[in-house]
Amino acid sequence: MTSEAIVDLTAFGKNVRHLRSVVAPAELMVVLKADAYGHGLVPMARAAVEAGAKRIGVLDVDSALAVREAGVGTGTMVMAWQYGPSQDFTAAVAAQVDLGVSQQHELWAIADAATSVPASVHLKIDTGLNRNGAAPQDWPALVSLARSLRDAGRIRIIGVWSHIAEASEDEDTESMRRFERAIDVADELGVAFEVRHLAASSAGLRRSDIRYDMVRMGGHCWGIPSFDGVTPSEIGIIPVMTLTSEIASTFTERGERMAVLALGHAQGIPAKAAGRVATTIAGRHAPVRHVGTDFMLVTVDETVRVGDTATLFGTGAGGEQTVREWGDLTDTLGDEIVTRIARGVPRRYVGSASGK
Repeated sequence: MTSEAIVDLTAFGKNVRHLRSVVAPAELMVVLKADAYGHGLVPMARAAVEAGAKRIGVLDVDSALAVREAGVGTGTMVMAWQYGPSQDFTAAVAAQVDLGVSQQHELWAIADAATSVPASVHLKIDTGLNRNGAAPQDWPALVSLARSLRDAGRIRIIGVWSHIAEASEDEDTESMRRFERAIDVADELGVAFEVRHLAASSAGLRRSDIRYDMVRMGGHCWGIPSFDGVTPSEIGIIPVMTLTSEIASTFTERGERMAVLALGHAQGIPAKAAGRVATTIAGRHAPVRHVGTDFMLVTVDETVRVGDTATLFGTGAGGEQTVREWGDLTDTLGDEIVTRIARGVPRRYVGSASGK
């Protein structure tokens, strides 16, 4: 292949097992949103289960159904939480997908779809981030409706949850206080929860007091740190994706030798990569000089030949930059770098998430 994204399932499995051990006794939810952060939804869902994950988050209903259809059975929680007001929940309820709920109309729609089995729901409270979630003043009414639908046998109330900013200790502590107040209100209304989940990747690693029963992690599972100034190895994770491209041609202009790679804007390479990041060829850095629509130019020496492989980012073990470094150098997040890699770039899966 001229260009490919190599996905190391062995590294992914090690990350999942490491993160599970760190957050224990809380459970780890492996979040597979954005096509598993560009790594491929179905292969990574299967890999997560092979690595021992018992809970998977997928953002939307279609993705949840794709995971179920791929063979991830009902012994594994699969949760979705983002949908519009016209969402049909019939297939999701039948497939026993757990559903996040922020508003009463969502609860009614889910309950109406529960014609054969009760729907499993997680009630979401807004604790300050304003990423959906019931406002504190609307929370008692949402909980009361959920209790009525539970008592009627139409839903099962599984969890309570929220998103937090993970921007500062003080903000996260205040979010935790609001979360616990919401749990107290629900208890007074006769509703208890099996699973409480508030923290995601950053807070989940930093603070044991905020883990509750489950921690949702996305980028860390793929070896992409969410902390500033931290390398993957410093928190015990390994980058999973390595992006490579063969050198298509070379030329010399104004005394500078250039190599052409078949990756550009259309394949997800950010324009800001030019002049900021470097590819690695045979252990030597080759700086990116220009990013076009479907090609890029890198500066090389006379030893480089057509057909040689350039590594854009990887584990760092061979001297190449990591995806986190690419994010830092291009003023974005490592998560964005991998999710931008176009589906037209082939993914090649190597290793085994089971560790065997």
